[in-house]
Amino acid sequence: MSRRLRLLLAFAALVALSVAALVAYDPTDPPQTAAAATDCAPQPGAHRLGDTLLHVPPKPPVGLVLAFHGAGGTGDGFAGGTGFSNAADRYGFAVLYPSAAAHQFWSLNDKMGTTDLDNLRALLPQAFALACTDRVFATGVSNGGGFAARVGCEMAGTFAAVAPVAGGYSSLDPCPDGTRTSVLEIHGSADQIVPYGGRGPDRDGDVREYVSGWARRAGCDARPRITHPARYVTRVVHEHCDAGYAVEHVRLQGTDHGWPGAAPPWPRHHPAGVLAREMVWRFFEDKRLRPARAR
Repeated sequence: MSRRLRLLLAFAALVALSVAALVAYDPTDPPQTAAAATDCAPQPGAHRLGDTLLHVPPKPPVGLVLAFHGAGGTGDGFAGGTGFSNAADRYGFAVLYPSAAAHQFWSLNDKMGTTDLDNLRALLPQAFALACTDRVFATGVSNGGGFAARVGCEMAGTFAAVAPVAGGYSSLDPCPDGTRTSVLEIHGSADQIVPYGGRGPDRDGDVREYVSGWARRAGCDARPRITHPARYVTRVVHEHCDAGYAVEHVRLQGTDHGWPGAAPPWPRHHPAGVLAREMVWRFFEDKRLRPARAR
């Protein structure tokens, strides 16, 4: 076949494709809509997802925080006792207040089961539809702080950051190497329920060891920078983490077990002006979900 004939055949094919496109196009066709996410309109106020409370702020939220109650509590009780929703309106976050599936106690490891994790995975799409955000964080107190630590490990691909408060870490399954998220841990040095230094000769649940594990996986400095921003408050920051990650710890000198800044009764020796909710919001504000690292 000559070069000229090949060019003529190619030109004829191009003309045929153009004609087909013109025939397929109908000027009366409706314009294509934008992606579904841009059409989502947040629904401010309180909502019920089954028996779970969802609070959406007046302005479009910048993220969704899952807030886990302590042992013996409920999601509604945590909302009422912490003033979390009022702070959420100020900082522009939606808040989901789940309740533990069994006996008001969150499951902290695989041996205890995965029902709480399964329930969260079912709730999240419903919350996203009302809050119109899929930027997710988790916090909690005591047993709920331990559960925030668990989801930070087992659902790291979902959460941009977690902030356990007075959490118990001795019952957690080991977090695999390569699992990373941003972490803020808040703990009282005089905590008698989940001791700051852990329990027994092996110091099971030691707060510093728990935080150091996250720092190691996130590529942060092993030796932290320590400051004292207020009386009885020590801030421990592991610097130079891999891009986008942050690992921090706030130690409250002399403070007993509880959520600092919750409704009275206060944790014993509660430092004046220390509000866990303010620390949590400020830590979450600039955190984004990072792509998983290839293993």
